[in-house]
Amino acid sequence: HINLHYETIKLEPYLDRITSKFAGLAKDKGVLIELHVNDGDTAWNLDPDRIEQVLTNLIDNAIRHTPNGGGITIRQNIINGSLLHLEVKNTGPGIPAEDLPFIFERFYKADKARTRGHSGKGTGLGLAIAQNIVKAHKGEISVESLEGKETTFSFTIPQFMQG
Repeated sequence: HINLHYETIKLEPYLDRITSKFAGLAKDKGVLIELHVNDGDTAWNLDPDRIEQVLTNLIDNAIRHTPNGGGITIRQNIINGSLLHLEVKNTGPGIPAEDLPFIFERFYKADKARTRGHSGKGTGLGLAIAQNIVKAHKGEISVESLEGKETTFSFTIPQFMQG
């Protein structure tokens, strides 16, 4: 069970700050990170620490699985005025289609060989935790991958109305 502490936050400075945390790591790996905020002045009710945890996991995974010279795009949109949509897309090797249905399961690792030796990280819990946080926000998280080309993790969370 996840306790959420909702706050109203402005999206652009929030997403800027989270993305900036990864600038050094991405540069060291020769990976370009781009942030596209389409509704930056919009304020959204969410648990900023928990959503940062989700984005941190997705961006960290993207950096680890994107080769030198590759890119990561973080994109934000508001859908129908009521859903915050965030996506993290990378130009990494992609995830095999047979692994996609299991990617959010606890302790699951898509490619055992690929996850070994990556700075000792990778318990296989990150995506399961990310999914739990998004679901606690009454949202949805999904993944699309083209093997050998790219992977996109995206999630939507509805505007939380207090009262």
